[in-house]
Amino acid sequence: MLRLWYKSILIVAMFVYGMIAAGAIMPLLGVLMGRRAGAICDRIRLNWNRIICRILNVRLQIHGEPSEHARLLVANHISWLDIIALGAYQSVIFVAKQEVAAWPVLGYLAKRTGTLFVRRGDVRQTAAIAEQMTWKLRQGKQIVLFPEGTTTTGARVLRFHSRLFQPAQLAQVQIQAVAIEYRAQAREIAPFVGEDEFLPHLLRLLKHRCIDIHLHYCPPLPPSLHRDVLAQTTRQQIVSAIVVQTAEGISTVGT
Repeated sequence: MLRLWYKSILIVAMFVYGMIAAGAIMPLLGVLMGRRAGAICDRIRLNWNRIICRILNVRLQIHGEPSEHARLLVANHISWLDIIALGAYQSVIFVAKQEVAAWPVLGYLAKRTGTLFVRRGDVRQTAAIAEQMTWKLRQGKQIVLFPEGTTTTGARVLRFHSRLFQPAQLAQVQIQAVAIEYRAQAREIAPFVGEDEFLPHLLRLLKHRCIDIHLHYCPPLPPSLHRDVLAQTTRQQIVSAIVVQTAEGISTVGT
């Protein structure tokens, strides 16, 4: 019980710090330093995610290597913890469904740190987000997209929607699939699906001793492929990576 209280106090403290950093510190750095503040803000976000991983005792293992040429990363989606794990390993911008913006704490942080929100079924708004993605990709930013459009239990990978693959083609950047896999008991507690609420889910994670997450970086693909082919191929790469569960090229961070 003392351990749970200790972890709860730490996580609350980090959420408060994150809100202050996102709402005040990083904007102030932008005013004072202009574009030079970008690297510092990236480091703040990276370290924040890594500390959250340490508090939750996330054991993050990396298979394969991120491509230095890939700018659009596409991943299967199981939990809000996917975002923390990916954000602890790389400085990236996320594309999320509009509902995330209403989540307590994480929604505020997402809005203040550049997350792009997509309203499902709104073709005009999706097109506007695609234009923003193209602009950011051309600037050299890395963007993470969850093409399933929702979270799953991790037992299967849903069909990938191809529309938001087009910005990578317009920006002429490579696409890399990242398979997210929870191991051991984390398979049962990590999924954030259906009517799950953030705070009760967070409490379940805090009660758990450790959370094993594996990130499989697949071979990058060129933007010359049709977007439907990119969607189908990256999905198959992720399915294969999770099934094979290769043990080669593993490194560990955030432990």
